[in-house]
Amino acid sequence: MSEPLAILGGIPAIPPGLEFKMWPEVTGVDEALVLASLRQDKHAFGPHAEALQEEFSAWNGNKYCFATNSGTAALHMSVAACGIGPGDEVITSPNTFVASANCAAYCGAIPIFADIDDTMCLDPVDVEKKITSRTKAILVVNLFGNIANVRELRKIADKHGIYLIEDCCQSHFSEDNGITAGSLADIAGVSFGGKHLNIGGGGMVLTNNTALWERAILFHDAALPRANGPAEGKPYANYFLAPNYKINDIMGAMGRVQLKKVDGYVDSKIRSATNIINGLSDIEEIIPQAVRPGVKHTYWTLNFSIDTDALNCTADEFADAVAAEGVPFSGPYLGTPDVGPLYKNPFLSEPNLYGNSRFPLDYNRETPIDYRKWNNPHGEELMSKGIALQMQPSFDEEYVGQVIEANRKVVTAFREK
Repeated sequence: MSEPLAILGGIPAIPPGLEFKMWPEVTGVDEALVLASLRQDKHAFGPHAEALQEEFSAWNGNKYCFATNSGTAALHMSVAACGIGPGDEVITSPNTFVASANCAAYCGAIPIFADIDDTMCLDPVDVEKKITSRTKAILVVNLFGNIANVRELRKIADKHGIYLIEDCCQSHFSEDNGITAGSLADIAGVSFGGKHLNIGGGGMVLTNNTALWERAILFHDAALPRANGPAEGKPYANYFLAPNYKINDIMGAMGRVQLKKVDGYVDSKIRSATNIINGLSDIEEIIPQAVRPGVKHTYWTLNFSIDTDALNCTADEFADAVAAEGVPFSGPYLGTPDVGPLYKNPFLSEPNLYGNSRFPLDYNRETPIDYRKWNNPHGEELMSKGIALQMQPSFDEEYVGQVIEANRKVVTAFREK
């Protein structure tokens, strides 16, 4: 007979009141550098923001790294740098944060959603099936800290003469056989908003392509001819339609200090995630996110899918039961399947994009794109069974053991239902 679940009035597996150290860790060094930035004359894009770019480039190995005010901005800049516009198509994942799709729509292009595989990232086989004469790019999402089969997608992009854009917002510092995330694509976007390098916002664009750098760096600063940029020396004017996506110098200052700590954060998350996965490995009903050989998954979140049939419950019911035991598990990402994946979101399914128009879904098309007819069967099934734990670098061995015990307790109880 199993112990009564906490959600049904039983005693939680983890006693209430457990707290972890604040993350990101803020020390006197962080405070001093941010304070120095506050006291200087230039608060917009200043010396710390510029230094962060140089230091991140040295760490990551890409020739060009330039800071933005968010990961969403980084992805928009990446798509815009590729010259993608109205009527073009960008193939991406439907099981991701909305920025991976709306960065194409912002440019007047149409996101085309391919299915995912057990890594919870794009399936290269389905991606190639989705390529048409309108396809201008593949935007691959490295989800939850994992890395997609970017090498195979690189081959597909080269074969069809299209761009490969890498969404590393959740996976910066991950690796594929020693190659850092964002290094195999033509251009990539990174987020610093609550991710491994956490400065409460901000992001970075990465590329080794000079032409893409020239376009993107103008795009993120209202297409103005700044010093050290590709339009330096031209009369002061806005040379094409572009937003203002610059990072501020205070965020740059914090990012510089946090960059020195991030390897420790990541190592701690990987260690805890690996121990949790190993501790639950004998439970057939809990299946971890697949990781390809040679990939360094950095576990921004630890994700499983559960056998809902064997446990006679939904993923939300399972996650709620584990959360009641004191482990903050959440259910399916994006609310799958009710309003997720993305093509079921109202902004695309209704659609509600540019006022009352159907742009860009009807641009130069006899039959407009209708996302209500879209279906990615494997992804919908896999993600509807998903549960996740937000990883923190301060998890200790005792807590990891309690996470394992809480899941075992819930599995045992649901088996007996």
